[in-house]
Amino acid sequence: MKGNTKTGMIFLALLLFFPTAQAMAATGSQILYESDSIYHHITVRQEGMERCMIFGRQRDLRQTCLDLEKPDASVFEYTAMMFAGFLFRPDAKSVCLIGLGGGYIPTVFRMHLPQVRLHTVEVDPLVEKLAAKYFGFSIPAGQTLSIDDGRQFLKKSRERYDQIWLDAFNSDYIPAHMATKEFLMLVRSRLTDGGIVVQNLFCGNRLYDAQIATMRSVFAKVFVFEGQRSGSCIIVASDRPATDPPGLKKQAQRLGGKIGRIDLFAQVGKCKVSVAVKKAPILTDDYNPANLLIMQKK
Repeated sequence: MKGNTKTGMIFLALLLFFPTAQAMAATGSQILYESDSIYHHITVRQEGMERCMIFGRQRDLRQTCLDLEKPDASVFEYTAMMFAGFLFRPDAKSVCLIGLGGGYIPTVFRMHLPQVRLHTVEVDPLVEKLAAKYFGFSIPAGQTLSIDDGRQFLKKSRERYDQIWLDAFNSDYIPAHMATKEFLMLVRSRLTDGGIVVQNLFCGNRLYDAQIATMRSVFAKVFVFEGQRSGSCIIVASDRPATDPPGLKKQAQRLGGKIGRIDLFAQVGKCKVSVAVKKAPILTDDYNPANLLIMQKK
């Protein structure tokens, strides 16, 4: 009898943590793929017309999603905010994106910014295959892709970009070697004159303060876009941006107010000219408690 009770409790626990096929069907949720790569545990899940790639085992934390009916619609607030980079450097002809995910950002470039040369860097070869199979990712003329670690790619390459976007994030950790002062100095050396770096980060933990402090130790001007319906933030940093925050609205008007379905005017209102942060360490290759700080709430 005790054995049966113990077995029942284990079965109940499994039901709580791993939803059954019937439960997922009832909510319109379907697991299309789930396995491990050499870097991640990866799940591809679909709910209705929304398809997501999930890194790690926390299934409620989605990293990259695509609306199958409107593939250029920004499901996440942070992806729309990243395109505010064009408010600071509207004449950008070349962009390097570190982190592919399901390929939403390259999809927007393909559909609405074909004149901009986009080079994407993704460390995990399986991510590229899943993005192609489940998210319609392709490499059109004007775009290129490297399967490489983002820091190693920039170290080996001598090409310079008008914008470098850092979107290498995971639900369980961040690539700590791409959060340090030394890495940001490498990024700055790969920017053209007046180039900008755009970085995705979370606002609600102590790592946020350290990332702002580290960015300010490298770049003369650092601005933050704070999400209004999410816990996401975007850092925009440059030594000499083409536009400062007071001119962003006018710049959005010059660009027609939109990039595809992304409302640039909505992003302007999220820009914080002066960001107050708590005293925090500058992250270096020798001192980098990034993944400890990300677990500590502000």
